[in-house]
Amino acid sequence: MRPPVPFWKSSKMLNLLHTRTFLAVVDAGGFRAASRIVDLAPSTILDHVGQLEAELGTSLLVRRRGSVQPTPQGAAFLPLARALVATAEQARAVVSGGPLRLAASSNIGTYMLQSPLADFRRSEGTDVDIWIGSNPAVFDRLNQGAADLAIVECWQPSEDFEAHDWRRERLVVIVAPWHRFAVRESIRAEELLGERLLGGERGTGTGTLLRQRLGSLVSRLTTVDGFGNTEAVKRAVRAGVGISLVMASSVMDEVAAGTLVALPLADAELVKETKILLRRDMPKGSAARRFLDRTRETAPISAPC
Repeated sequence: MRPPVPFWKSSKMLNLLHTRTFLAVVDAGGFRAASRIVDLAPSTILDHVGQLEAELGTSLLVRRRGSVQPTPQGAAFLPLARALVATAEQARAVVSGGPLRLAASSNIGTYMLQSPLADFRRSEGTDVDIWIGSNPAVFDRLNQGAADLAIVECWQPSEDFEAHDWRRERLVVIVAPWHRFAVRESIRAEELLGERLLGGERGTGTGTLLRQRLGSLVSRLTTVDGFGNTEAVKRAVRAGVGISLVMASSVMDEVAAGTLVALPLADAELVKETKILLRRDMPKGSAARRFLDRTRETAPISAPC
């Protein structure tokens, strides 16, 4: 049996430019549309895809009903192609000292991250490309190689990623200034019963934290979901739709302006321990490692959400 050819001697190495062109065609749904995205002539697009198909020994794209779609083989190759291109971009950024690609969950990116980012930019002279989205989407972005580092409200352990403590953020009850709780300094958890508790973005770990700290009381709460994000929740609370539990940092401006009142729970400590995530193989000296070293704070290890 003939031994396999070492990869560095193989003539079958995939061309990343051809792979990127293939992705452009899939995302655009056609060759002409892809040519406008990557600024190449349609004939060049066709040539790139043809060479990639020759390299892989199979057909990757087919025309169907006026659009171009992946064949079964192309669909199987698609996630690998995205990973190849993302890894190449990550390698280029790490080696060349390119921008730090940072993904953050919505509340963190909106209310907690801007000051540390400004400090990092000033001290390190490093550009930061920030992407803000839902907690699950942030982890997906990191997992796909589209981000070098992620900051999340909750996490699930993974062998591929390190999780480091960042900020401990207290949750507070927010009410309108004319609500009956507004004159109080704190409230007890059981006083939430009978109130409409407004929920924002899904996947942030707040529900898990409430179940851990409040136990069976959670099943008796009247919750109203579907507001989507903390800004929508705050507006609804100001309008008297209900009350809510949010990160204290997200209502600092409203509390200072007197448009909302924030109250702690007197009989339950509700604290989110946010995490910085990055790949275990992220090189020392990379922008992601430097950001981690500069910004993380010591905090107890939290349970996975």
